[in-house]
Amino acid sequence: MYDTVVIKSPEIDQETVQKIMTFCRLYEGVDIFTGELLYRFTSGDLEGSYDYRIRIKVDNTEWIKEDSPVPKRVETYWHVVVECSLHKLLMNHNCYGGPCDIKKSIAYLVRFLEDVMYVKLPHYEEWEVKRIDVAKIYHFKDKEICKKIVSNLRNSYYTRRKPRIYDTSVMFSGSTTSVKLYWKGPEFQKHDYKRIKKYILREVDLSWNKDNCDLLQHKLAMLQKQIDQVLEKAYRIIRYECEIKPRKLKEAFETDKVLVKMLEDEILHNIADIELYKIMREDDNMSIVRRSDLVLERLHQLYGTSQANALYSTWTKLVQFGEGQTKETLSRATFYRHKKLLVEAGVSWLCSVANLKQFSVVPDDFSFTNDRYVLVEVDPEVQAKLETVA
Repeated sequence: MYDTVVIKSPEIDQETVQKIMTFCRLYEGVDIFTGELLYRFTSGDLEGSYDYRIRIKVDNTEWIKEDSPVPKRVETYWHVVVECSLHKLLMNHNCYGGPCDIKKSIAYLVRFLEDVMYVKLPHYEEWEVKRIDVAKIYHFKDKEICKKIVSNLRNSYYTRRKPRIYDTSVMFSGSTTSVKLYWKGPEFQKHDYKRIKKYILREVDLSWNKDNCDLLQHKLAMLQKQIDQVLEKAYRIIRYECEIKPRKLKEAFETDKVLVKMLEDEILHNIADIELYKIMREDDNMSIVRRSDLVLERLHQLYGTSQANALYSTWTKLVQFGEGQTKETLSRATFYRHKKLLVEAGVSWLCSVANLKQFSVVPDDFSFTNDRYVLVEVDPEVQAKLETVA
C-alpha cells in the first residue's frame, strides 16, 4: 500500500501560479453526510507522518549540488511541490484498505487538486517524484499480540543506523530510506481519531437547525460508530512504513529524474521488502520457530551438537538483550556467522521467549517477511475512486 508522496510538477504558467497562491494559504473542508473530504491545504511544512494536510508549495527556486557538497539555491521555472498522504486522501485514515496502484493514486491526487483549486495542472505522468512511502499492514486477532511485538521491536537492529525508539514504535533513518514499525492503534487514537471527531462535531454545529436535527443526529451516530470500528481494528494492527527517498528512487529506476510514468509497483514494494528484511533477518524459505524447545530442536536437526549449543546460546542472548548488546559479547566474525546460521535455520529471536515455561502470545507462524498476516485488500471505496481516473 502507498501513503505519503512528494511530487514536483513541470513548469506552470503565471495564471496558475497566482490561482494556487491565492487558494492554498489555508483551506479545509468536510462532508458531514459522507465523512469524506477531510483535508486541509497549507503552504507550511507538515508536522509528521500522521499529518492529514496537503502541503502545496509554489516556487521558482530549487536547491542543487554543483561542484561543492553544500547545496546552493538557484532560480528555475515556476512549479508546485505537493506533499500528501494518498491513503488519507482516499479514506480519511491510513489504518487499512489503502491504494496499491501508485500511478492511479497520483493521477487521482492531481485531478483532486485541479477540482478543488479550479486550475489546470500538467499531466500527472510528467510530475517528478521526490518521495514515496510504501506500507504493510499486519493484522492480528488480539491487541495483546501487537503489544508483545512492539515490546520486542525495541531490540531491533539495522546496520549502521541508530534506532529512534518510542513507546509504541521504532524508526531507522538513513540517506536512501527511512523505515518505521509501530502499533497503529495508539497512533490513530492520538491523532486521526480526534481529528475526525472534531470536524464531524464542528459540521454538526454549523449545519444544525430544527428541520434537519433528526437527520444530523442519525448521521452523527453512524459516523461515530464507523470511526470507533476503525479504532478497534487499528489496535490489532502493526504498521510497517518504508520512506523511499530521492537517491534510492534514482538508483532503482536508473535515472537522474524519476517521473510518475516511470514508476512500477513491483519495484517499489521490492525496495520496502528488502529494507524490512535488513531489520528482521527472518528467512521465509523455512518455517519460522521462536519457542525455546523448538529452536533447540531445529538447531540440533541442522547442525552438530557443539555448534547447535553455541547457536542456542547466541539466540538466548539475542532474545533477552537484542542485537546491539549481544554483538558486544562476541567477536565480530562469530556474531555475524551465528546470525547467518540462525536465519538460514528459520530461527527467529523477534517476539521469542527463552524460558520454556513462558509462551509468547505471538502466533508461531508469524513472520514480518511473509504475508500470512498482511492485509492486502483495497477498500471498495478507494477502488471506486481510482477507477474514475483509469
